[in-house]
This record gives sequence, C-alpha cells and structure tokens, in this order.
Amino acid sequence: MLRRTLAYPCDVKSALLVTVVASWYLVGLSMTIGLVVYPSFDLVDETRWTAFHRHHVARITWAVAAPWAAQALGLVWWFVRIQHGISVAWWLCAASAAASVAITVTRAVPLHNRLHSTFDPRVAQSLRHAHWLRTVCWSLAATAATAGLSST
Repeated sequence: MLRRTLAYPCDVKSALLVTVVASWYLVGLSMTIGLVVYPSFDLVDETRWTAFHRHHVARITWAVAAPWAAQALGLVWWFVRIQHGISVAWWLCAASAAASVAITVTRAVPLHNRLHSTFDPRVAQSLRHAHWLRTVCWSLAATAATAGLSST
C-alpha cells in the first residue's frame, strides 16, 4: 500500500534508459582504457610514473563513478518499481554490473595500488587482464540492459 502512495520522480522506462546509456558509456570507456590508456603506461618515463599514475587514478575515478552510479540507480529503481516478474535480461544486467564492481574492488584497485609508486610490467599486465574481464562484464550488462529495455 505504501509503495503505491509514494510519488516517483520518473517512470520505469526512463530509469531503464538511464541504465542502458550508462552501461554503453562504460563499454566505450572500457574499450578506450584497454586499447589506449593502459598500453600507454609502458611509455611513461620512470621519473614521471608516480605523478602520471596519481593523475590517471584521480581522473579515471570521476569518469567511472558517475555512470556506475547511474547504472546502479537505474537497476535499483527498476527492481523497486516493477510490479511483476523481473526479466532474465535485467537479472543478467545486474549480475554483470555487480561482477564488474567486484573485479574492480578485488583485483583492479589492488593492482593499481601496487603500481602507485613504481611501474612493474608484470603488475600492469595483470591489470590489463583484469580490465578485459571488466570489459566483458560491462558489455554483457549493456547488451542485457538493451534487451531488457526493448522487452519492457
């Protein structure tokens, strides 16, 4: 009963669209990072590495945080608002989005922390592997979100 009396600032389709846009943005960002940014790590002079890496981490956090939040809020909004069964596409989107967060927190962030003061090519390679796993997760989430939106 309370659920029906609450005023919602947007409809479900709008929330789903935000999720789709944020998810595809993350795919594009991820491809850019994987194909351009991380390979460029090898080109940074040792004397400038610490400043470069600190700059990268500070900037990339802003580039990822907002779309991640939008993706999460869109999914939460959908799960809260939906009155009937939730589609497999949206469960897949949510699971894939959660997996990208888990990979970031458990793998990518610790690897970045190891690269903070000195560049190690083996650590950078491990970071690239973790990153491509995130790219797969973000791609699955975006594809599933698109399918979920089109079936809603």
